[in-house]
Amino acid sequence: MLTPRINRSLCVLAASYFLLFGCGGKVDDQYPNSEVIARVGDRVITKSEFIRRVEYTPRPTYCRGDNSIHKKIVLNSLIAEKLLALDILSKPEFKSPDQFDNYIKGRREQAMRQLYRYEHGPKLVSTTDEELKRSFKNASREFNLGFITLPDSQYAHTVRTFLDEGESFESVYARIFGTEELEIKELTWFDDEERIIRDALYSQPVERGAIVGPLKLSDGKHLILKVIGWNDKMQLSESANQTLWEDVVSKVEERKGNKLFNEHTADLMRGKSFILDESTFRVVVDDLAEKYLMKESDKGSMLNQVIWDMEKQHLAVSDSDLNASHLNQKLFRFDNEDWSVQDFYDLVASHPLVFREKSFEMSDFARQVKLSIADLLKDHIITGEAYANGYSDRKEIVSYEQMWQDQYFSGIYKEIIRFSISDSTMQSSNSIPFIEGYMNPIIDSLQTAYSNDIYINFDAYEDVKLTRIDMFVAQDNVPYPVVVPPFPQITTDYVFDYGSKLESE
Repeated sequence: MLTPRINRSLCVLAASYFLLFGCGGKVDDQYPNSEVIARVGDRVITKSEFIRRVEYTPRPTYCRGDNSIHKKIVLNSLIAEKLLALDILSKPEFKSPDQFDNYIKGRREQAMRQLYRYEHGPKLVSTTDEELKRSFKNASREFNLGFITLPDSQYAHTVRTFLDEGESFESVYARIFGTEELEIKELTWFDDEERIIRDALYSQPVERGAIVGPLKLSDGKHLILKVIGWNDKMQLSESANQTLWEDVVSKVEERKGNKLFNEHTADLMRGKSFILDESTFRVVVDDLAEKYLMKESDKGSMLNQVIWDMEKQHLAVSDSDLNASHLNQKLFRFDNEDWSVQDFYDLVASHPLVFREKSFEMSDFARQVKLSIADLLKDHIITGEAYANGYSDRKEIVSYEQMWQDQYFSGIYKEIIRFSISDSTMQSSNSIPFIEGYMNPIIDSLQTAYSNDIYINFDAYEDVKLTRIDMFVAQDNVPYPVVVPPFPQITTDYVFDYGSKLESE
């Protein structure tokens, strides 16, 4: 549980903040030209979106480099994605499926919550040199600890009494676990799993051999620990010290931002009760188990466990096999309103359940569902606040939503073309022969047709430097973890013979 590592989830969180709202501005402002790489109709490709579309997801080999040709293909591909989307949306007969509309609604509302969270948490954070220096000093210390975990306060009080009366920590440990050989765990200042442990060790001086606790953990258990010792890791180089300092500043700001937002959320949720109907809940749990759980034998064919853990959160539960009588039954009462099973599934259609634990026993599934429903309802309240304050109309949210729409619509366009051709050798719409033989001519024609609606900021474009490093970036504990859509494999064209120049000012 406690390991000496830096929690890099902050990097992803910060990245998503910058992707959405790094440019600032008033609610009704349009993106200034200086922040835009290209405008395509009513769509924009900002600098931050351009960078993340090529750095946060793998690119195909034909534009993976950092040279001029590959960079031009990248921009042409992102513009082409929007051209395909605009063209398919111009067809009066086209209608997107309800499942996709729910997906986009969920994406939009997740972005709204992230922006709301930023403006009611991290954006309000201020720090002092004193607290940063103190945290920097603490960050170099790594504790080695012995742990005794106890089920409740009564057991914890009894064990503490034995220790206060002179019995050794090791002998008490042996009574419980049958051996005096302690399991030693490590704790660093960067660990976030249990704040109460970190505060107990880093907020005041402690001695080797000191007994700390009992400390009440977030799951209701109690912890007593012994300080076996510590290591103070000194950074020998100036660059290492600078990196550590930057990590400390980020972590301090993250924790203070979390605290501010948690306090704000507590105010929003104050006075709201959540009461489950246990009989209906059991039926729903059985229904969800068929959709969210998979036997290990079935999972064996999936080569990438990470992908399974991520994608299983997106399984639709709105197409439940429950009969109509169950769908109309009350599942819970929240904030003085009754919610039916159907109401719950309607909400989950755009906000997949997010489980607090990444892995758990089948016997714990009902409890995990209960916790995920509580988190879902909290998000529901925050989403309502965001809508009420106009977040859905913010330029950052609109362009983010359009980015995901355009990726989907351009993919539909490609599949229509692939199914319309009779060439049996074209097995993949991402293959070079398909792109060069079928998509390039279509993109050329769309570039001509929409040329008057395309503007490229070549000064901003030239300032962007691409990397050759493939990454796949995802967030934790959100309904939709993938940060950006996959790179659009649409064109290999590297010529700008369309559109107009967009001046930065």
